[in-house]
Amino acid sequence: MNEGRAVYVFYFPTAFRIHAVVVNPFRNKEISPSFLEKQFRDACQALGSVPENLSFHVDYETSIHAGSKCIQRMLLEYRQQHPGPVVGIIECPKLEAIKAAVRALDDFPCVTIPSNARDNNYQALGWQATAGRTSMQRCAASNQWFSERISLARYAHVPLGNFELDWLLFTADVFFSRALRDQQQVLWISDDGIPDLGGTYEGDTCFADEVIQPALTYPGAYRRVSVELKIHHLAVNSLLKSSQVDEMEGGSVSSFGDNMPPGAHGTETDFDDPSLCLPAFQVLKQLIQRCISDAVSSGNVYADAILQHLYRWLCSPRSKLHDPALHRLLHSVMKKVFALLLAEFRKLGANVIFANFSKIIIDTGKIDLSSAHAYCDSLLKTLQTRDLFEWIELEPLHFWHSLLFMDQYNYGGIQAKTQNRDSSYGDNDIDIVSSWNIAEYLPKVTQDHFVLIVSEFLYIPWKFMKEQIAIQATIRDDTSCTPSITVMAAENLEGQVIEHLRDKISTYFAEKLLRTVSDILKHFKGKSKSESDEPTDRESDPHSHKGDAALEFIKHICAVLALDQNVQHDILRMRKNLLKLVRVKEFAPEAQFQDPCASFTLPNVICSYCNDCRDLDLCRDSTLQGQEWRCAVPQCGQPYHREQLENALLQVVRQRERLYHLQDLVCLRCRQVKAAHLSEQCSCGGSFRCKEESSYFVSKMRVFLNVAVSQKFQLLQDCVQWILEVR
Repeated sequence: MNEGRAVYVFYFPTAFRIHAVVVNPFRNKEISPSFLEKQFRDACQALGSVPENLSFHVDYETSIHAGSKCIQRMLLEYRQQHPGPVVGIIECPKLEAIKAAVRALDDFPCVTIPSNARDNNYQALGWQATAGRTSMQRCAASNQWFSERISLARYAHVPLGNFELDWLLFTADVFFSRALRDQQQVLWISDDGIPDLGGTYEGDTCFADEVIQPALTYPGAYRRVSVELKIHHLAVNSLLKSSQVDEMEGGSVSSFGDNMPPGAHGTETDFDDPSLCLPAFQVLKQLIQRCISDAVSSGNVYADAILQHLYRWLCSPRSKLHDPALHRLLHSVMKKVFALLLAEFRKLGANVIFANFSKIIIDTGKIDLSSAHAYCDSLLKTLQTRDLFEWIELEPLHFWHSLLFMDQYNYGGIQAKTQNRDSSYGDNDIDIVSSWNIAEYLPKVTQDHFVLIVSEFLYIPWKFMKEQIAIQATIRDDTSCTPSITVMAAENLEGQVIEHLRDKISTYFAEKLLRTVSDILKHFKGKSKSESDEPTDRESDPHSHKGDAALEFIKHICAVLALDQNVQHDILRMRKNLLKLVRVKEFAPEAQFQDPCASFTLPNVICSYCNDCRDLDLCRDSTLQGQEWRCAVPQCGQPYHREQLENALLQVVRQRERLYHLQDLVCLRCRQVKAAHLSEQCSCGGSFRCKEESSYFVSKMRVFLNVAVSQKFQLLQDCVQWILEVR
């Protein structure tokens, strides 16, 4: 339904009939019964089901009102012909509009399928065929969806029509509320994401700190094979192993509140005190144990889905039983298990490159791909034998022959295209990946030069190493040496690669960069400063483009190449020579590189269609820049709800503002927090200052202002602008 155009499709399985009503103000008719039949059969074949012998009918109307009358008449006729129990399944982007226009739907119990926003976006020409094809795909999938929903209702013991659109959150709420009731605990059900704890708690929410997702980054050049591992079930494992972590930490997780005398917590409600949610934490642990039993013993897919979305349910304010204290308690256990997991990786000889709750990138220390695969398999099998990590699943996603890593959004590497364990790979089996967010802040004419030079910095040493391995393989005596590369040979080979790279830096890269910088200077010669400083259409950061284009190019390219610690001295010497071209001293403030993109990561954003949950880096994620924010799952692409995102950002801004104005004062001399309210000086004689600098707070607020302007979040923009004005 869009701009006076609509396609209503009704699928009556018991009557073996599909009836389409096309609303088109014009005379062109593009949908016929034969067209719908073909599209329905194709959709059934794609789903692996056998198409039924149905009759197809198409009616055309010129207005939405006339189409609604036709639908009304059709439903009344069907009701007279089939007086038995009937359930309506509705999948429509504008559910309220459909129910308002077709009052006959009020006579049926209705179940709603979440709709994809793309189902309502059509071109001006050929829109009827697109809508007809999409509608047949939805009709073909409706039987399977309804059967699965019936199975879910039986498993959850919930009436079919009571499920909300996000059935995972609803089912988890139902299970948890039943478990709490069985333990004679009072429910804190609330619709606004703040638990109803029976007291005045609204004012306490401003003191709740943000839950920061840990991310460890170790920048550098990793010339040996690296592997990216996806982490599954970290939250479930942390919950089930909390007692074990408790023993290792000396009772800091679940027993620190047991020895408190009655009334020690006081009479007032503490919004964010983890000790108050320990009984609920134990109930949740028992609930997840039952879900695991259902998933493992009977293969229940719904129990498995609840396990996969456990952390999303706990951190979602849309959950009726959302409790920030419970979320924070589990998060603290997850951080401890996560730290122990990384420590175990290091014990087993892996070098961690990057790690967060979602993925880990490790340097295997192996030169050839086959050895890296064998090491990775051995590593994962060893971790599975550790009782503390029993339920954690690590899935290898990508293997990198060489990786130049700055952070999660600034890296480049030579990626193996396939999971082929054969080490005799060629150039066709690799893919040079360049993902450099900092390059987006360079002038467009220099971005290609940046990517090319960095790619060559990766490829040339890797190609040389591959050639040396091939030479050693030809001269190796098969009777006196094992097929694999020995440790001593690997160290000698690494030394040769470093010397070869140093030689290339002093000759090839130095000459190419000098020539490139000269070309950039000539290109921008005579242009105004504003033209040479304009990189892209992005909102520029206060630290970006304070110099000319050539200087920015030198700073960015040398900062990336200097990630390789083995040749850092050579890169700095080359940088000094490049800076002479632009007449800037080596240690001048304007010659120092600073990340041009200050960003903010919005955690736990949920897609309303596929329920995918991920953290969104609003300024550095390339999939979010210059377009509408959409789900990154390839099969989905559902736009995120703009009002929900804006409200989430508003909550963060207001919380940070409150914490800034209510922050502690610290002594400049002894660094202690001010305890007495009326004293002007510390007991040591030192003066007080704010714990958070004003400039730091302003810089963070400007990030939100840039996001609000780029995404046209007017309310967020007004709020941030007011904060910056009255600060």
